Amino acid sequence: MVTISAKVSKNELDAIREYANSCGETMSNLIRKVMIREAIYMNCYNGPKEYNCDFSIPDNISGNEEDEMFKNSVNKIRRILGIEEITEV
Repeated sequence: MVTISAKVSKNELDAIREYANSCGETMSNLIRKVMIREAIYMNCYNGPKEYNCDFSIPDNISGNEEDEMFKNSVNKIRRILGIEEITEV
């Protein structure tokens, strides 16, 4: 297996780590999946399930609770990066 690297700021590292945790992935695996998803335009077109890396949402919660969890997770990452928070999902 080949290793690649990237220079990131402390805040970017913290944001990537938080996103990986939110998806239940290691940082390395998340970065690999996100890069492949982008390369094959998987957000616009269907792709192999092995590149899925979505937020982990517990079972048995309402749609409103799911939206709130997602918004809170996104806003935590946005705060780390100093980016304006979202108010709606």
